[in-house]
Amino acid sequence: MEILKQWALHLLEQYGLIGLFTVAFIESSFFPVPPDVLLIAIVGTSPGLALKSSFICTIGSVLGALLGYAVGLIGGRPILLKLFRREKVEAVEALYSEYGGYAVLIAAFTPIPYKIFTIASGVFKLNIGTMLLMSIIGRGARFFLVAYAVRFAGLALIKRVDVFSLAVVAVLSVALLCAWLYHRKKLQRVFKEASAEAQKEGAET
Repeated sequence: MEILKQWALHLLEQYGLIGLFTVAFIESSFFPVPPDVLLIAIVGTSPGLALKSSFICTIGSVLGALLGYAVGLIGGRPILLKLFRREKVEAVEALYSEYGGYAVLIAAFTPIPYKIFTIASGVFKLNIGTMLLMSIIGRGARFFLVAYAVRFAGLALIKRVDVFSLAVVAVLSVALLCAWLYHRKKLQRVFKEASAEAQKEGAET
């Protein structure tokens, strides 16, 4: 892992923002080093690049998610079992079954390995538009948060504060709110349909 991290930093040193884009792209499907490492390094040394670097990181990560989706769509469940432990696959499957696209949002925003969810999206045939939307929201929020936290707070504070813990709390709060609104709307529709049906039956009798 340390060797890969050093390689990623070398890539950044050699190619700058193109290196950041590359790591963000491949991390979404198979690479284990998160692009946050490079993003922090860039903004820590050049605060004026916070907006540009977080945008490039988001675009690279979302495009990489399409590769992960294609891998899952083509390889199916066997590719998940080959790449990840069975208990992880079953846990991810349970999250998809319960939360659908919100599972991608949570993974995109938090330290949970994003590649598991991009590949799983293809395996479970999640709507690709939903996957992309959740990826844009989650990845964008995460990378912009990291970039601007480094820009305004500085590297010294970032080393003492667990930014990702705050990110987890924030995204879970948003996800729970969205889920509550969705189920509330769904219940209202069910009650409305039931009421209409009852009125119809009353009119017939």
